[in-house]
Parts: sequence; structure tokens; C-alpha cells
Amino acid sequence: MKISWEDHGSVALVIASGECTGDGADTMRRSVSERLAHGAKSIILDFANVTLADSAALECLLWIGDETVRLGGALRVVAPQHAVREALRLTRLEPQFVYADTVELAARSLRS
Repeated sequence: MKISWEDHGSVALVIASGECTGDGADTMRRSVSERLAHGAKSIILDFANVTLADSAALECLLWIGDETVRLGGALRVVAPQHAVREALRLTRLEPQFVYADTVELAARSLRS
């Protein structure tokens, strides 16, 4: 899994690609943890290029959601591919997240 990010004050954009499994989920958690430690309260997680998410990835998403709420922020998940949405649906976790079709729409939803 490859992860990059952009910091925008209290909002961090985390861009992920590849398979989010095991070590990749740990990498994502560390990356988000760093963003939150450096002042971000909300996370926009761009999942448009994530092809697979296992139970470790789903647990990480739940953790990110909890941490952002604890800090007074929010999590937005952008454009998850079918396999990721299906994993969320099958585990009944899909309703726990707010989705956006684009990063721009996710950013707007955090401002309103």
C-alpha cells in the first residue's frame, strides 16, 4: 500500500492506493496518527485507488473515525472502490462512515 498526504490546517488529506491489508493498514494508522499529532482534527481519506480492504483496514477506518470525533473533527471517505464498499456492507460498517465522490466534495462537507 502506498500512502501520501497533504496537510491543510485542521484537515489532512490522506491518499491511499493499492491493497489495504495488514501492514498497509498499520502504515495508514501511523500516517493518520502523525497527521493528528501535528494538529489535524479531520481526515479526508482518498480511497479511490484502494483495491482491497481486509479486517485490519476496516478496524483502522473505525479507529480513524473514533479519533477524529474525539478531537472534535470528522472523517470523510472518498470514492471507495466496489471491493471496499462491499467489505463495509458485508460487515455492516458502511453506515458508520460519511462518503464523498471527490476530495473537493469531502472538503466542502467539512466546512459546512
